Amino acid sequence: MDQITSVRAIDSALVSVEIDDAESTVLDHNWTGHVRYIPRYGRGATTPDMWALELAPASSLGAGIKFVQGRERERFDLAGGEVAVFDCAEPKDARWSAWVGPWHMAHGFFYPPESAVSDVVETFSRVKWTDTPEGMTADSGERFDLEWAVYLLQVTGVGTLMVESRQLAGDRLPRWRGLAGASGEIWRLSAGVDALLYASESAVVTLLPWDVPPAVDGQGLKAEGAGTPQRALDFLRRLRRVEWVS
Repeated sequence: MDQITSVRAIDSALVSVEIDDAESTVLDHNWTGHVRYIPRYGRGATTPDMWALELAPASSLGAGIKFVQGRERERFDLAGGEVAVFDCAEPKDARWSAWVGPWHMAHGFFYPPESAVSDVVETFSRVKWTDTPEGMTADSGERFDLEWAVYLLQVTGVGTLMVESRQLAGDRLPRWRGLAGASGEIWRLSAGVDALLYASESAVVTLLPWDVPPAVDGQGLKAEGAGTPQRALDFLRRLRRVEWVS
């Protein structure tokens, strides 16, 4: 029986992964994401012109607080969601904050001298967030352009799948023909690196092999060779569909 998982991307595209699965449930984890924006007008060539946030299910808020050893500083409503601001024990002198909607959240670290609550509000107000059951979207209006977005999926026993739009991926694909998969081509990134690259007509995937545990303890079967490059290659060759469709 085939397995399918999908997420609504920040640009409202639907990102989908479908695999021919005859072994066990491997697509049992939630999607997370990373989005990066640059100013549309008057931007220079320096890194500070860029800003970025992480995306995750709203249920991940507790795990985030635990990770940063956060002490809650403020919590208030903003633009249809709730902003939570925490002073971090790790990294020190930083603040971690999240804009939390009904289903998902956008979050990130804030460092001095731009770590005041007013800086948090200004950052989360740069785009217009819309939270849907499928995923978090954002309208950047006329101020910013979406420079890059990548969505991550932990695949049980296989590794981390990083999916991005082929249109935004740039000129990163090899110029030589890759190994044929069911719906795309596969390459090894470079000698001595286990990561694999996969491209379909609309998406580019980077797969970092490691032995990902199941999302729920005791669920799923540990496949032979879990977390190995060969297991990762076998997974990519079984992909029926990887899409980033607007």
